[in-house]
Amino acid sequence: MLTTSQIARAFSPLFPGATPHVQQVFAGNINTIVHVAVDDHSYGLRVRTQEQVYRYEPNLIKEAFVLWLMRHATSGRCDAEAAHAFARLTAAQRGLVTEHSEGLPVVRYYDWSRTALPYPYCIYDWIDGVPLWECPHERLYALAGQTLARIHRVQFAAFYADFLAVGVHPVSWPERYRVALDKELTAARVHLARTLVEELHALAVPSSIATAPCLVHNDFAPGNILVRDGDIAAVIDWDNAVIDVPHLDFVKMKYWTAKNATDELAHEPALFDAFVDGYGPTGRDITESPLFRLYEVLWLLRVFNFERSKEESGLARAPGYPAAAVYERYLMARLHSSRA
Repeated sequence: MLTTSQIARAFSPLFPGATPHVQQVFAGNINTIVHVAVDDHSYGLRVRTQEQVYRYEPNLIKEAFVLWLMRHATSGRCDAEAAHAFARLTAAQRGLVTEHSEGLPVVRYYDWSRTALPYPYCIYDWIDGVPLWECPHERLYALAGQTLARIHRVQFAAFYADFLAVGVHPVSWPERYRVALDKELTAARVHLARTLVEELHALAVPSSIATAPCLVHNDFAPGNILVRDGDIAAVIDWDNAVIDVPHLDFVKMKYWTAKNATDELAHEPALFDAFVDGYGPTGRDITESPLFRLYEVLWLLRVFNFERSKEESGLARAPGYPAAAVYERYLMARLHSSRA
């Protein structure tokens, strides 16, 4: 739990001497979100408090990097330029933000130096809105698809293992996929049946693909898409952002399309179809491709391991999210349908 003095220290670079007033606190899978009022303005303080289950670059606030990409890298592949910008951001560790981009939260400050707080954090203008799953209308899901298409316009000349490798250490797509799959299989083998693990090891991974690498949100799901006044207000929570193929951003929307009658996230065909069509002409090609099926398998393994890790750490499952056993059933169904 963050203390009042910690919150004041976090805000001190923006508002020296001011007293932040906490309005609400939200605990997520990875982050604690604090809604704060300062001088009649509302801000969000996002703090990565559950670092033990965070699976990406541990000392970065991805919004700082994504904002640069959305502002500078939409006119072509500029991996080398991005590498220089990312190196500057990484070295600085903290900074005030003056540039903003449509569809992203208006970030004011980021800090992963662990001096003010023992965790990485950022401060952004509070966004009044509700998660997309609270507005299950096909028109809004189509707008979410359009929003995702704009994100995917940021393309790269090569694939990279993480943001710190951009423009420096490219990897081939088969290598990237196989490393990611093997990592998840290593974690999952103690929980899954031996025959299922063997099937997963035997997956046919193509030696090359024609799809260009792009900026991938990697947590593009209704809980991170905020709706206000009948429109998409912002896409939040960029902690998991990677350089990969667009297919990855469709998987969560398929399995977590909306909440069902028992208030649990599940697939909803009509809403998912609206989302895919909203993305544009290539949406159907993506979701009907063998490559999409490979990313379904990878994501199902990943989220299965995530939930298992939380169980073993004694952390409660977030309300509305399926248990690990549900993803195991999905995984088996996906493998069997691929063979049919």
